[in-house]
Amino acid sequence: MKSNHEKGKTVVLLSKNIVVLLFLVMLCACGNTCKNTNDEGAAQTDSTTSALPLDSLYQAGLPRTAKLADSNDSLSVFLNNDKKAKYDEEAYITSVYVFDNKTKKLEKLLTTTEPEEMRWYKPTSEDAVKCSLTDIHAIYKASLFPFAQKLMLCGCFDQRNVFSYIVDLNDKSAMLLPTNQDNVGFTLEEGYPIMLSYEYNNAVDKDGDPVGGRHTVLSVFDENGGFIKSLDLESKK
Repeated sequence: MKSNHEKGKTVVLLSKNIVVLLFLVMLCACGNTCKNTNDEGAAQTDSTTSALPLDSLYQAGLPRTAKLADSNDSLSVFLNNDKKAKYDEEAYITSVYVFDNKTKKLEKLLTTTEPEEMRWYKPTSEDAVKCSLTDIHAIYKASLFPFAQKLMLCGCFDQRNVFSYIVDLNDKSAMLLPTNQDNVGFTLEEGYPIMLSYEYNNAVDKDGDPVGGRHTVLSVFDENGGFIKSLDLESKK
């Protein structure tokens, strides 16, 4: 018979396995939704774009080269690569425009700035930190939060890592998330961002030498950048 101590360890292990299983089920559900959205993405984007008053937007200051990044019933977000950046020949200075579908007002939210220095940024599983819109140096993707007046902006200006920001569209405040890859979607019920990161493997071989390589870390944050939970996929074999 197992001792009470052994039974306790079994319960703890089962609880941990259940948490991980639930996390994976949640991600799979989100992944299926994202896949269905992507499969229909071209048609949806074309339909949304054609429904927008583009001539009026151009007259209001939207560049004709701007591309629709995301849209919902309330807002439409456009990204425009204004010019080549100085810090990297493949990077651009990008402007973000937000169109209120109800009031019909167009606003230029921000324009990325040239970085003063390159930074190695790779923290995970921590709360987001406050920053300003002028701290955003690169943007290649913009996504609207499902249930909040907020915007997720992702970009890479250090040629290695993706910097992700939560921008409040009401007060124009910004939060830098402690992740180093990309936003892969939002949870279905809560609208929380699911973020992708990498970490270096900690495992060693039979001789005690590091095995090297990297593994994936998936993290969930609330709409204010508060850390909720992460799943570390490093192999324990």
